[in-house]
Amino acid sequence: MKLRLLTLALCTNLGLACAPAQAGKVFLSGGGYDDANTDLFVQGLRKATGRDSAFTPLITSTANCGSDWATTACPRIAVITASKASYAEGLDAFTNDIPATSTSSLKRGYYNLFQTHGFSPKFITAHIDNRAAHSSASTPEGQANIAILNQADAIWVVGGDQAKVSRTFLNDDGSDTPLAAVLRSRWSNGNGAIVMAGDSAGNHAMNVKMHAAGISYGYLYYGANLHDRAVTDYLTLGDTRDGSSALRYFENGGTMKGLGFLPATLLSDTHFDARSGRLGRLVSALRHMGIQQGLGVDENTGVLVDTAAQTAQVYGAGTLTVVDTAGASVQTGTYYKVNGLRVSLLSAGDRYNYASKVVTSSKALISSRYYTSFYDSPDIFAAYETSKSLTRVVDQTPTSNIGTAPKPVYSSGPAYPSGAPAIKLRFTRDASTKGYYSGGKYTVDKVKVDVY
Repeated sequence: MKLRLLTLALCTNLGLACAPAQAGKVFLSGGGYDDANTDLFVQGLRKATGRDSAFTPLITSTANCGSDWATTACPRIAVITASKASYAEGLDAFTNDIPATSTSSLKRGYYNLFQTHGFSPKFITAHIDNRAAHSSASTPEGQANIAILNQADAIWVVGGDQAKVSRTFLNDDGSDTPLAAVLRSRWSNGNGAIVMAGDSAGNHAMNVKMHAAGISYGYLYYGANLHDRAVTDYLTLGDTRDGSSALRYFENGGTMKGLGFLPATLLSDTHFDARSGRLGRLVSALRHMGIQQGLGVDENTGVLVDTAAQTAQVYGAGTLTVVDTAGASVQTGTYYKVNGLRVSLLSAGDRYNYASKVVTSSKALISSRYYTSFYDSPDIFAAYETSKSLTRVVDQTPTSNIGTAPKPVYSSGPAYPSGAPAIKLRFTRDASTKGYYSGGKYTVDKVKVDVY
């Protein structure tokens, strides 16, 4: 350990990009995944475990793998449903499918979901309503959970309420419970022996400190000033400084300690462009926490963060938005204004090196522009307007677009004052910007973005 720390110190002093002492893999899902997304679950997550057996799982089968972890050739995955409201709700999510209806398709429970993609899944029983016993090293329930975590090749933390994950796995003071401690030990000593993965709320839980609640406009309007909450505040992970019925509570956000497997130099967000455009939310959270790089993972998308290689690779149908604030300058104003953000957009097969900040894509470099006119978005934080603005600016003749974030108006509840501004974002293609396109997919490298 002393040698590792000395190496890091030397690298820092010499200005070199060195791999962190604790090297492993984190798989981030943005939520809203398609159950049949084999690129996400098989090519991304399963291969990351290193136990990707030669057989191709039958997507229609829920019995691809044996349940005996001593003999199965499949990757062994421990499923944590602690983001659910209770043990009963978590067990139901693990065990039971949601039947198809006239308006929705079958949604597999987590056991069947992972069986279809060639994993052998087991259930971690610890939840908010039984945490004292099921997170303990001295009870039969806790010991059974610890045994599973010690054998697993991957951990999947499901979506729901991320504050409940922290409350279940962390003590009142934010220190590790025995369950978190065994994960930390395997992560630190196994050098990639376990893949930490999370979907939606589980993605957020991978952060050293996670943010939640609110919307992009609210985060900017309140000056990138979030409410820092203790683990014991898990019931209300929002900004209650004006009370729980005030506008600030609904529109701004809060932060809480996470499990801390994603490097501290990165901050992730989820449902990124599908759920009311979260670029403003991530930019503000980065400012509040003093972190320079953010990873916004969209729905039906997975991102494998390899902390040894210091890369993030994209899988699935959606996109990864990378925000770099290193060269940005904050402007004075009544809300959060900033110039010189660099924002990139990656799709399946693309890779981002967060040490060198290099984007790698196999798509064709755009040399002649398809569109002759600009695209100005009237509602930049509406679904998919951010990605549209980014892809258009690299494939149009004009070099910039403007996106407007109008003041949100609600039919009931607290309201923004009449003088609340329309916040604008400028997307600019300059000498640092590149665009790539093939097969209906774009890669966007380093568009300059200003919030004003």
